Amino acid sequence: MLLELYIKNFAIIQDVRIEFGKGLNILTGETGTGKSIIIDALSVVLGGRANKDMIRKGEEFAYIEAIFTCYESFEEMDMEFQPGELIILSKEIKRDRPALSRVNGRTVNNGIIETLTGRLIDIFAQHESMSLMQSGNQRELLDSFAGRDHLKALDEFAADYSKLRELQKELDNQTQDLSSREREMDLLSYQLDEIDNAKLSPYDDEELERDFKRLNHVKELAENLGRVMGQLKQFDGPSVESAMDDIVGTLSKMVRVDEGLQPLYTEGEELRDGLKRLSFELEDYFDHLEADPQRLRELEDRLDLVNSLKKKYGNTLEAIDAFYAETKKRLDDLVNYDTYRRTLETQIQTAATDLKKRAESISERRKVQARVLETNVAEELHQLVIRDAQFKVDFKDTELRETGADEITFLIKTNRGEDFKPLAKTASGGEMSRIMLGFKSILAQKDNIQTLIFDEIDTGISGATADVVGRKIKNLARERQVIVISHLQQIVAYADHHYLIEKKTTDQSTISTVIKLNEDERLHELARLIGGETITPRALEAARELILKGASNG
Repeated sequence: MLLELYIKNFAIIQDVRIEFGKGLNILTGETGTGKSIIIDALSVVLGGRANKDMIRKGEEFAYIEAIFTCYESFEEMDMEFQPGELIILSKEIKRDRPALSRVNGRTVNNGIIETLTGRLIDIFAQHESMSLMQSGNQRELLDSFAGRDHLKALDEFAADYSKLRELQKELDNQTQDLSSREREMDLLSYQLDEIDNAKLSPYDDEELERDFKRLNHVKELAENLGRVMGQLKQFDGPSVESAMDDIVGTLSKMVRVDEGLQPLYTEGEELRDGLKRLSFELEDYFDHLEADPQRLRELEDRLDLVNSLKKKYGNTLEAIDAFYAETKKRLDDLVNYDTYRRTLETQIQTAATDLKKRAESISERRKVQARVLETNVAEELHQLVIRDAQFKVDFKDTELRETGADEITFLIKTNRGEDFKPLAKTASGGEMSRIMLGFKSILAQKDNIQTLIFDEIDTGISGATADVVGRKIKNLARERQVIVISHLQQIVAYADHHYLIEKKTTDQSTISTVIKLNEDERLHELARLIGGETITPRALEAARELILKGASNG
C-alpha cells in the first residue's frame, strides 16, 4: 500500500506531502491545478523517465519519495522484503548531473525500480487506453493474465531465440566467396607464423627488458660502483669500513664501563657486518659486470621484436596468447569451412525445431488463458453497462519471433447483430475507459497488486454509467488501495479519503497544493463539482444525497 508521497520542486509543485489511506482515495481539482502532475511525479519515482525540464523553475533539483508498506514476502534483485516492512523509493533529479533512484537508501537503476514496483502498484493513465489498441500490447496483456510461470517461460524462450539469431548471423558470415576466404586464411596464417617464429617465453615479459637496460647502461653502472666501493674501502684516507671498525671498537670499551650500552654495541656490530656483506656483494657484481656489445645488440633486436608483437596482437604475453588461440580457431574454421558450416546448420535446425515446439506450447497456454479472459472480460463489461458486448481473442500464426509465433488481436462487438471487429476500430472513448477498467480489475485480482491508480478513468462517461463505474472502483477498493483522479461527482461520492488539489498564483510564481478534506469540506467540494463555483443550497443537498448513496452502496 502507498502510505505517503512527497514531492518537492517538481513542475508547479513546490512542496507537497500526501498521506494516503486504505480503500478509495480520490483527488479532485479544477483543470490545470496539477492533478496529472502528481501522477507524473509518481510515475517518475516508480522508474519512469526523468527529464530536467521537470525541475521547478528557479530550482536546482526536484525530489520525489514514495513510501510503501510491503504486504507479502518477496525478493527482487538480491533485495528481500518482509510483510509490514517499509519500502522507500526516491528519485532525485538535478540540473547538473544524472538522476538518481534509490530503494531504502540504496542507489539502483531504473530497471530494478520497475521490476520492484511492478509487484506493488499499477497505474492506468489516459494514454493506456490508446496503448490497448496496439496488437503487441494486447499480447503482453494476455501474457500478464497467464501468470508468472508463463512470463518466465517467455523470458527463457526470448533468450534462446536470441541465441538462434546469433547462430544464423554466424552462418550468414560464412557465406563469403572463396577468394575472400583465402585472403583471410593467408592473413591468419601469417599472424600465427609470426607469433610461432618468435618462440615467446616468460623471459620476454620482464626479464628481457631488465637485462637490456643493465647492459645498455654498463658504463654508468661501473662508474657508480667504483665510487661506492672507493668510499667503502678507501686506503689512502678514512673509509666507511674503517670508520665502522673504530666505532665498534669504541663501543666495546664503553660496554665494559656501562653494560646498559650492550644493545647499542650489538647494533653497531650488525651495521659493520652488513657493510662488509654489502662490500663483498658489490665486488662480486663488479667482477661480473662487463660490456658485451654483441649481447646488447641481440637483446635490443629481441626487445624490438617482442614490442612489435605486443603492438600488433596485445600489450602483454597473455593477450598475445589469447589472440593466437582465437586466430587459430578462426583459421581452423576456415580450413574446415564445409564441416563448420554443416555444424552451424545442424545447430540452427536443432534450435529452430526446439523453439517451434516451445512456441506451440506457449500458443496453447495463451489460447487456454484467452478463453478464461474472454469470459472474465465479458462479465466485467456487463457490470460496466456495456451489456450486449462480447469479447474475443483472435489468434493468427506468424513466423517465429522472440515472443513466440502468435499475432494476437482483441475483438469486440458492443451491440447485438454486429460482427466482431478489432478493439481499435470499435470502442468509443467512454467504452475504452470502461474496458480498460475491466482489464485492470481482472489483472489486479490475478497479480494481487495492492495499489491501483486511475487517472481520468471517467473520460467519456456520465450519468448512470458514471455511477456504475464508481461502484466498480469502490468494489475494487474493498480488498486493495485505489487512488483515483476524477471530476465526476458520481465517482467522487464513493471516496473513503478525499483530497483537493488547488493552484495558487502570485505575481512571480504558481504553486499547487494538496489538502485532505474533512467531511464538511468534502461536501462543499462535491457541491462545486455538481453546480460550479457558486455553491447553492440545492447543490449542497444533492452532494449530501450522493455521499449517503455512496455510503449505502459502498
